[in-house]
Amino acid sequence: MSSMISRVKAAALFAALPVLVSAPHSVAAEAAPTPAGEAATTKQLPGGAVLHLAPGTQIEVVRMLKLQLGPPGSAETVTQVVKLTSGRVDVDIPLSRVPKTAVLFQAPHKVSAVAKGGHSIAIADADRVTFAAVDGDMLAASGNDWKTLPSGIVRGFTGGDPTAQEHAVPGVPTLNVPHALTFALDGATASVTAEIGGVAQAEHYELSLWRVGEKSHELVRRVDARGSSGQIPELVPGHYEVTARAVDSSGIFGQESAARSLHIVGAELPEGARFENGSILLGTHGRVKLLYADGLEASYGASAHFVRAPGTVGLSRGDATLVRLREPGSTDEVTLGLEPRALHADVSISPKSPHWPQDKIDVSVRLFDARGHAVSTATKVKTTVLVDVTPVDVSWTRNGNLLTAQVPAATGKGPWVVRVEVEDEFGDAAGRDFLEVAGAGNERVSSR
Repeated sequence: MSSMISRVKAAALFAALPVLVSAPHSVAAEAAPTPAGEAATTKQLPGGAVLHLAPGTQIEVVRMLKLQLGPPGSAETVTQVVKLTSGRVDVDIPLSRVPKTAVLFQAPHKVSAVAKGGHSIAIADADRVTFAAVDGDMLAASGNDWKTLPSGIVRGFTGGDPTAQEHAVPGVPTLNVPHALTFALDGATASVTAEIGGVAQAEHYELSLWRVGEKSHELVRRVDARGSSGQIPELVPGHYEVTARAVDSSGIFGQESAARSLHIVGAELPEGARFENGSILLGTHGRVKLLYADGLEASYGASAHFVRAPGTVGLSRGDATLVRLREPGSTDEVTLGLEPRALHADVSISPKSPHWPQDKIDVSVRLFDARGHAVSTATKVKTTVLVDVTPVDVSWTRNGNLLTAQVPAATGKGPWVVRVEVEDEFGDAAGRDFLEVAGAGNERVSSR
């Protein structure tokens, strides 16, 4: 131990002990500080230590030393010396009984620390320097008074006061995602609520969203959560995991919670299908491709029998069906309604027993889906107006599911038959109506 402490003291006074410098040409300087508002930057040091610099952090990698940080008689550890002027640095070093690399921080007010392994944090502001051994212990000192900083402890120094203040690193929070399986359809995104708590010293929590890959997990983003719950918005289809960590008032965070699985299932619609009124409207033989449903179970309608989720789903013998998905063994389900892509047009022509040219003929068309719900303005239709067998151009006005138009009077003696036919965008008949119109010098005729 005395050998280790003397070596660390030598590290703090490295300028006076050049014999510990492994290579005179190893001096490297960090560029100017990251401008405020930019994302954090990552720097990997020789030996494998990874530094995560918060925006605005100013550091300088000044030299490399060899220190006796392992048990007596073990190999010396290559240690990078980093001068921390201001800001925050998170350090990740693989844990090892005999550290293979380390980072020595030189901070303002003659405060120093050695990160030997695990996750460590160093923060320097105008009048305070803080070190945290989140996972794996450290060494920290004011001047040459070096002491072990055990894992799970935060040590802070204010101004030139050598007396340190200590408190525990925030603990591991509880995490629950009540609706961990949901749909994001038709190009939309999903929003998921997470419930967090259980850490008394937490000033707030931070949710981490990880995309699950075949070999590794990729951090997508972190979201601050105030209080006992937090929202993760704008989730595109994919398989994710969510973790949480507690953050105290000084910005020190603890270890991540156990991960919770999160499935956002998407759907690739076939040509002619659309998502409307909470269901996917399909043609008779249309199939919806499920995205990121691997590993889920599926059932249909009210059946209690579940099978492995298929790659595609469709109507049940041309009729509406309800697709139910769940995680294996779970009772929480998410549902997707599939409906026939049927368009019904109620066509009305008025007035009754008209006479041209005295009467104006008005046409109204109301559009409904297979369930009798009014369709949206986005639903496309094709309308045809004929006087006898001749197509007539009319000017349609649309308001939601209602189309209205006026048929111009024909010339001649008559009588005539006005026909209105409505088709969906794929050419399938949706509705029709006709009306007989009397001409000049003729008695009015009855419609139908």
